[in-house]
Amino acid sequence: MTPATAEPLPGVEYERVFAVLDHCAQARDLTRFKHLLMDALHTHYGFPNTTFLAGHTFRNAFADPDPVVTGRITPILDEYHSGWYRTDMFSAPESFAALSTARAITHTQLRSLPSTAVEYMDRFLYRRQLHSAAVMHLGLADDAHALIGIFDSAGREVPPQQVRALGLLAGQLSTFAKTLPGGPVLSWRERLSPRQQELAELLADGLTNEEIAAALRIEVDSVKKYVSRIFTITRVRNRVELAKLVYTERLAQ
Repeated sequence: MTPATAEPLPGVEYERVFAVLDHCAQARDLTRFKHLLMDALHTHYGFPNTTFLAGHTFRNAFADPDPVVTGRITPILDEYHSGWYRTDMFSAPESFAALSTARAITHTQLRSLPSTAVEYMDRFLYRRQLHSAAVMHLGLADDAHALIGIFDSAGREVPPQQVRALGLLAGQLSTFAKTLPGGPVLSWRERLSPRQQELAELLADGLTNEEIAAALRIEVDSVKKYVSRIFTITRVRNRVELAKLVYTERLAQ
């Protein structure tokens, strides 16, 4: 059944949607919005285990270093960050395609997942006693993305009508969230061109201007111009601060 021919939602679902919207309307920035939404999902839907991940692209939202999480997610966050985020089932292309139209889906709606995503479910979620999962996709300011995860330890799936209501809610929340300041900050790599990234990596590894010029087959004066531009874009004052940015990212991978 397509959204155009779907039966009208029960009144109680609309009431929940409006209640969550009212609850989140108090937010004046994205940080406050995250916490209000998590509280609203617990209060009005009874969802105890939730996550709010944000990033400048759909894929890098799953690597959010500072997500808001509740319930059983809190003690397993470090394990998720240690590598499982790369194979999160909702990061799969099929999920992105489904969320582009529905805005909210459950894991059982995903039929052709890669083996890595199946392993994620079996060896991470199920092992951690999280037996059902759903996700909402929100748009944020500057074309950033947010993924709201909803998990249940008893295996109770979000009912189909409620999933539809969450999709409606996600659309309305997106409209509001796009007006809020405080969105995810671009990483140093996302701010640079591919050539600038390459040069920044060499800088972080301690190469001199002359060594970089030889490695990239460009003039030393060109290297100096690149270095100055990289410092300006990444807002660092020297090579030490740039190296810290680069190595912090490497350690997180």
